[in-house]
Amino acid sequence: MRGLGNRLIGDENSFTFEQRIFNFVILLSICMTVFGALLDIYYKVGIWVDLMFTGCWMLTYYFSRFHVHFDIVSKISIGIFIFAYFPYYWMSSGGISGTFPGFAVIFIAILCIILKGKFRIAMTVSMLAVTVLLACGDIHYYGSPKNGMDLILSGVQILFVMAAMAILISFYSDIHRKEKTRNEAYARTIEEHYRQQLYYMKSLEELTDRLKSERHDFNHHLGVIYGLLESGNTDKAGDYASQLVKTSGEYQNLVDVPYPMVRAMLNYKLSAAKDKNIRLRLRVGVPEGLTLPEFDITVILGNLLDNALEACITVGESDRYIGLNMFYKPDYLIIQTENPVNVASKAQQGSHKTTKPDAENHGYGLRNIEFLAQKHNGFMKTARENGVFRVDVALLTEPGQSADNINSSL
Repeated sequence: MRGLGNRLIGDENSFTFEQRIFNFVILLSICMTVFGALLDIYYKVGIWVDLMFTGCWMLTYYFSRFHVHFDIVSKISIGIFIFAYFPYYWMSSGGISGTFPGFAVIFIAILCIILKGKFRIAMTVSMLAVTVLLACGDIHYYGSPKNGMDLILSGVQILFVMAAMAILISFYSDIHRKEKTRNEAYARTIEEHYRQQLYYMKSLEELTDRLKSERHDFNHHLGVIYGLLESGNTDKAGDYASQLVKTSGEYQNLVDVPYPMVRAMLNYKLSAAKDKNIRLRLRVGVPEGLTLPEFDITVILGNLLDNALEACITVGESDRYIGLNMFYKPDYLIIQTENPVNVASKAQQGSHKTTKPDAENHGYGLRNIEFLAQKHNGFMKTARENGVFRVDVALLTEPGQSADNINSSL
């Protein structure tokens, strides 16, 4: 049974909840209009209107279910439903005292579930306006002094229930969508954490191989120095040792923060950037005891540096640099990055959209950062100007505070 349902309205992995509801409603509409056409044939009345609506709903179902044109098809078909289908069956089923007006409550609830934003408001208001016009028409043409008041009360009751249903469904639909968005963002963050763990495991393997290689070279260097000292070339031995000290200094920690995970990740990624001849502009000073999970800070910094490093590769070597500021401002941890970007890139300021060719597997970095910033009652702000991309992130270190007082200062 479930397999049949998935074939008719679409499986939940490929279609959203709203799309599946829409496909289901269109199937019901097809059944209703076909049934109406059969009744027209039985009572020997015209069936052309029913056949026209049947063809319309079949085309709607075909394009929505099999060609995934939900956004366009839903708007067109809902307009036809409100301004043509609904009035026709209202009048043909007996007007306000018939059975069809009772379905108006269900119809408007479905509209509020399927639609969102301004289009939902416009279509809901249109549905209520059409209902008012139809009810007023019934009262004018069919109402008599005896039953006129009954028709008015019936119309008011239908409108009241429709309006109340629209408000309730819209409210809960918006909550559902927001919660779904938050859950998806959290899932992406967990996925990013898993990816970072794999990345660090690979980095650890590379670091182990590097240490083994350096140990082998170190034994060689000791042999050279010993040989120079044995032969009395103390000056050359001193120069050689000085060069070794200078070289080894390049592999020291580039930043020092009192959080092991953050320190390890920063030093590895910054070292990788330095190996690619990317200049570093660092100002990092973070106190101990911040009430923020190291995992969240690591994910934010990892995404920021990954994006900055990938952007630097697209510009000339002489223009490559990464700026990183990380400091504490009362109640907030501030993280700022800056890097050049390719002027040919079409990314828009604040859009959070990727410009990478593999867009399906990219573009989540900034959204993950924004999710974590909001999680800690902070914010993320991006800016692009004169070929330079900047990201400002503020994380509240104490719960229950507002980000407004610091947002204006950045």
